[in-house]
Amino acid sequence: MADNIQLEQITYSKKRKFLFELNDLLAGIAFPFIISVIFSATVISFSAYDGDLAISLLALIGGEVMFVAAMFIFGRANGAAAYKKTILYDRKRSLGSSDELAVYGTGEYKLWKGAFIGFAVCIPFIIIQLIELCVHNTFCSFCLRYIFAWAYCPFSYLGERFEALNFIMILLPVLTHMLGYFLGKLKQIKVQEELASQELESKKGKRRKK
Repeated sequence: MADNIQLEQITYSKKRKFLFELNDLLAGIAFPFIISVIFSATVISFSAYDGDLAISLLALIGGEVMFVAAMFIFGRANGAAAYKKTILYDRKRSLGSSDELAVYGTGEYKLWKGAFIGFAVCIPFIIIQLIELCVHNTFCSFCLRYIFAWAYCPFSYLGERFEALNFIMILLPVLTHMLGYFLGKLKQIKVQEELASQELESKKGKRRKK
């Protein structure tokens, strides 16, 4: 009986931990995904229109650069926030805090999360692209052109026969966000070192006054 109760508690704890972590990851995914759609529906999708090739290429390159920059910025912000949580929760656990987020380590820094968030942004595109490759249809074609233009447009000049190459573009948000995520940690480490240095100087100043 006691073993069953303990097993239920462990199962409940794992579910709680999973839900907390999932919620944190979704929060990190939301803005990068929205930005990817905004750039796809505006700047990047403009490159798919027939007209001056130079203008189309300028729109494509400019849009992709802005998309990469946005993914990098969000990655750095997510990495810094995650590492800050790691430090905070370590302190709470050392003090015996019962805070569930601290106990479960929700949102703490893990490099795989940087790659996962970048990949998660691509999941809707992957699903739509797979359907389009299996069954060509207007809905998927529209989505690829105006919602996932960051992946569709670079290879659209080659024709529909080469649509499978669009999957290569997945590397763009994954690697960019992961790099930003890692550098966000390094930035936060410097911030923590500066705070520790300031605190140490403050303590030295108080001792001198005494």
